[in-house]
Amino acid sequence: SRLTWRQPHHTLAAAEMGTCDIALERVHALLRVDAGNGSLYNHIVQLARTLAEEKPKDALEQVEALSRRLKESAFRGPPSPEEPELSVAAKAAEDESKSCAQSFMLLRSPSDPLAAPKVLGVVQNYLEDAAILEWAGVGFGKQESYHLAMSLRQLAAESGLESLRLWGKVLGTASDYYVAEGTLGASEPTPVALPGSPDDDVEPRGQGANRCIYWVTKGGFDPWVRLPHARASQIRAARSIKHMMSGDLSSEVISTPWFPGGEEQLLRAQIARITSTCMLAPKGYFEVDEEAPVKNTIRMVEGALEAFPSPEELATQGGWVHAAPFLLSTGKSGWPDLEALEGKITEEQAEELKALAENEPEKAMLEGIETDLEELKPEEAESGPAWSIKNYGDEGVYSSGDGTKTLRVTAIRSMIWPGAVTVVKGTRFANLYVGYGMKCGTLVGPEKESGLPLRGTMPLMPLAPEDIMDEPGDLEEHEEPNPIQDEQESDKEEVDVDPDQ
Repeated sequence: SRLTWRQPHHTLAAAEMGTCDIALERVHALLRVDAGNGSLYNHIVQLARTLAEEKPKDALEQVEALSRRLKESAFRGPPSPEEPELSVAAKAAEDESKSCAQSFMLLRSPSDPLAAPKVLGVVQNYLEDAAILEWAGVGFGKQESYHLAMSLRQLAAESGLESLRLWGKVLGTASDYYVAEGTLGASEPTPVALPGSPDDDVEPRGQGANRCIYWVTKGGFDPWVRLPHARASQIRAARSIKHMMSGDLSSEVISTPWFPGGEEQLLRAQIARITSTCMLAPKGYFEVDEEAPVKNTIRMVEGALEAFPSPEELATQGGWVHAAPFLLSTGKSGWPDLEALEGKITEEQAEELKALAENEPEKAMLEGIETDLEELKPEEAESGPAWSIKNYGDEGVYSSGDGTKTLRVTAIRSMIWPGAVTVVKGTRFANLYVGYGMKCGTLVGPEKESGLPLRGTMPLMPLAPEDIMDEPGDLEEHEEPNPIQDEQESDKEEVDVDPDQ
């Protein structure tokens, strides 16, 4: 007979009880899961307790309605916001209300009506200039022009400037810069900086690239931010790169070659370059003030309005001059004063500076624009390629009192800095720049000798490198010396002579 083994009855019962306990624990855990509005276990307990308390006759029929009521009472959603969200129309109305309040702040008188009136400097009437610029196809619209005019008046009241005008608008990838140009009172004389020192990198206020002070704003009702002084090293570096502004003054300038600064410094350097080339005035309107303590200071000629150039003369390049100092290759408008540096630098340094000044002499103020890029002028052309002049509006001449009057608007545009324009109507003229702040070489012809585009406008990244230095001259060959033989001859000793020689 075969022997069979059977598990004891109490062992099977213990196993079955263990399995039941595990399943029961899982059911309890599942019932106690809280998904945010309570658990199923609590809901069943509360349902049973309510049935026991109320003891309805038709409990089976009311259990579903009672369960739904308990669920709704136990709902725990996100708390309601303290303030209700505004609709699209309400948001638009609120924004319009804020804009009106800010506009009212601009329209308000800059001085306290209960106090003595505040004396402002000479502020450009941009609305009148905008009407002339509109004929040349340049402008920002009537509403934006009005905001800019009022914003300039507010800036003049807050800064205490002697003069203020709208310089232009520099376009960027994310936002744009409106630029204002102003002048302060005479600054205290500064000692002459030694060549190569950090102070020598920045021209004093009122001179050269720092003749004026500049502010920028993103438009609308944003505040004006003052830009730093221009540095000669940054102007030189800006000539070697092409970089579009982003609209953020604190952003980095990633370029090759490396630029020593951020977008704030690059913007200031480009403003200095554009101003030096594109700030124009009618011929005979300004004169150099020889009595001024600051070099290259200009003033309005007495009787300039009576002797204003004729419309025919203003329609040619011979009727216009540069009204800003010319920047040399060093990034400054002039060379150091050797007389003031006498005893502070060596004779070799003085001779080197003198040689540099002779190779690149300073350009005089109020120089005519007809000589710009004269070397690129075609033989058959009557004027240089740096400027384009066009007349707009009614070109008729009418009698007005003892003289004549014309409604013609003449616009002269730069072909080197696209976006720079000067307009004139009657005896009123204005300068404005609206562009990306980059030099262009495709609107003028290439260099005649090399065939390359205008220097500093190569459409490559990086730009064309500087000229390579000439190869050094060949060294003169000498016979190999014989130091041993020289020592023996000096000591009057016998010298072994090679029998083959």
